Amino acid sequence: MKSFTALFLLLGLSNTASAASCCGGGFAFPALIMGDDKAQLTTSLNYAEVTDDVLANKKWIKRGDGNHSQTFKIEAATLLSDTVQTGISVPVTTRTIANENSTGLGDIALTLGHETLPERSYSRWKPKGRTFLQVIAPTSPSIYDAMNTLASDSRGRGFFTVGGGVALVKIFGRYDANASLELHKSFARDFTSPANGGTITATPGFGHGWSIGGGWNKGDFRLGTSFSGLYEDAVKISGAQTSNGAIQKNVTWSTMLNYMQGMESAWTLSYADQTLFGSPENTSLSKTITLSYQTRWQR
Repeated sequence: MKSFTALFLLLGLSNTASAASCCGGGFAFPALIMGDDKAQLTTSLNYAEVTDDVLANKKWIKRGDGNHSQTFKIEAATLLSDTVQTGISVPVTTRTIANENSTGLGDIALTLGHETLPERSYSRWKPKGRTFLQVIAPTSPSIYDAMNTLASDSRGRGFFTVGGGVALVKIFGRYDANASLELHKSFARDFTSPANGGTITATPGFGHGWSIGGGWNKGDFRLGTSFSGLYEDAVKISGAQTSNGAIQKNVTWSTMLNYMQGMESAWTLSYADQTLFGSPENTSLSKTITLSYQTRWQR
C-alpha cells in the first residue's frame, strides 16, 4: 500500500502545478522522484479553457473568445546517486484564440533534487521530503514578443527563472497528505516586436508558489484534492513603452482520481479550476482537464 500511495502522491503533486493560464507562464512543480525508484517517465495531455480575466483592480471580465489550449508534456527524472536526482519537463502546446491558433514548444524546465528528509525509520508524523532547484528557460514566445495578432503564439512567460523549494509527503494508512513551497526569481530581458513599437526591457521580480493536498486510498484507486497558489511581483517595462506593471496572483483548486496499473505505472485524471477560490489579481483564469500516465523503474 505504501508503494502505491507514494506514486499517487507524486502524481497528485504534479497536477497541482502553479501556472498562469494566460500564456503558460508560472513556476510548475518540478519533475521529482518522491518514491523509492531510480527513474520515472510521465506523459500528460491537458485541455484548458480561459474563462475569465481579472484586472489589477480585481475587476472580473468574462471571456467569450474561445481561448483554449491543449498541452502534451513529457517529464523525466533519474537518480544521479542515492540522494541526488535530476529531471526535465518539456511541454508542447497548441493555443487557439478566436480563429487564430499556434502550436509549438513551451518553456523547458530543468530540475536538481535532493532527498533531504529520508524515511529510514518509522515515524507517525515525520514526512518524507525532497528539496529542489529548478531552472526554467524561455524556449517559447511570450506576450512580450508574440507575433500573432491575438498573441496565440504566446506559450511561455518569457524569462529565465531560477527557483528552489521543498516537497513533503506523508502516508497515514489509507490517507495521505502532501505540501510544497517554493521561491523563484526571474531575470530581465529585452524584447523587440512590432506590437511594442520597438525594443522594450521587461524586468520581473520574485515570485512564490505553494500547494497543500491530501487523498484517500482504496485498493488500486486514490481520490485526492489539493489547493495551490501563485504570486508574481510586478513586471516593469521600459524602453519603447513604459509601465510599472502589477502583481499577479491566483489560487487553483484541483481534484483527481488515480488508478494504479501494476506496481510500476499509474493513470491520473484530474480537474483544476482557478475561478473558485482566493482573490486573484492581474491574471487570466482557466479550467483544465488533464490525463497523465506515469511509469517508473525501481532501484
